[in-house]
Amino acid sequence: MELGCRAVWRRCAGNWRTFMAAAVTPAKVTRGVMCVRDPPLLSPAPWMRRRLCMSARSRLCWSCQCEISTSELFCPSCRSLQPPDLTKDYFYLLQCDRSFDVNVPELQKKYRDLQRSLHPDYFSQKPQVERDISDQQSSLVNKAYNTLLSPLSRGIYLLGLHGITFTEGTEEGIDAPFLFEILEVNEQLNEATTDAEIEEIGNVVQEKCQMLTENVKEAFQKDDLEGAKKFLTTMKYYTNILEQVKKKILP
Repeated sequence: MELGCRAVWRRCAGNWRTFMAAAVTPAKVTRGVMCVRDPPLLSPAPWMRRRLCMSARSRLCWSCQCEISTSELFCPSCRSLQPPDLTKDYFYLLQCDRSFDVNVPELQKKYRDLQRSLHPDYFSQKPQVERDISDQQSSLVNKAYNTLLSPLSRGIYLLGLHGITFTEGTEEGIDAPFLFEILEVNEQLNEATTDAEIEEIGNVVQEKCQMLTENVKEAFQKDDLEGAKKFLTTMKYYTNILEQVKKKILP
């Protein structure tokens, strides 16, 4: 039994000496101190080095793999149109301050400039992948513009960026007298038979919407998000009436 144990011990010791001989660099043995050979360092591939150097403000061009800024619509190197960056909000896309108080003429100008650059005619001879990207970018710009152009949708969108959402089909924060007023205005509109009567109702409702727009603006300036939500909820009812007015005047 003892001889068997010794044989096993010798075998293990021999294996250990073989392993250490392979791991030790003879040139680095100094004064009886063994230096274990360092493992070789693997150099990353060029495309991997580019990815490691990228930040949250950059990405790789889908066509030439050059690193570009996320704000670039076109790659500076190969001039390929880049896919939409869905992490950016509509204000960033249209180069506006994230604010309810939007300069509408400036918004319209930036929208026209973007749509001119993204027009499908410019990409008719491009590869299919770039034509698809053009459609995606154009659709996103249209959606962003229509959202920010209307005070109601702009305010709702801005609240959403702050984590406050609207629940459709509810009268949260709306009191009974206001609902009765809305019901009465709808009845007046339904009973109106001439364009003059319809336009008169439309003008009254439009003035209320303009007043509410100022209220929403002041609420956002004061960082009163709940107040802004309350005014926007009221504005939704008057906006719906204005849509009905337009339908009755322009059947």
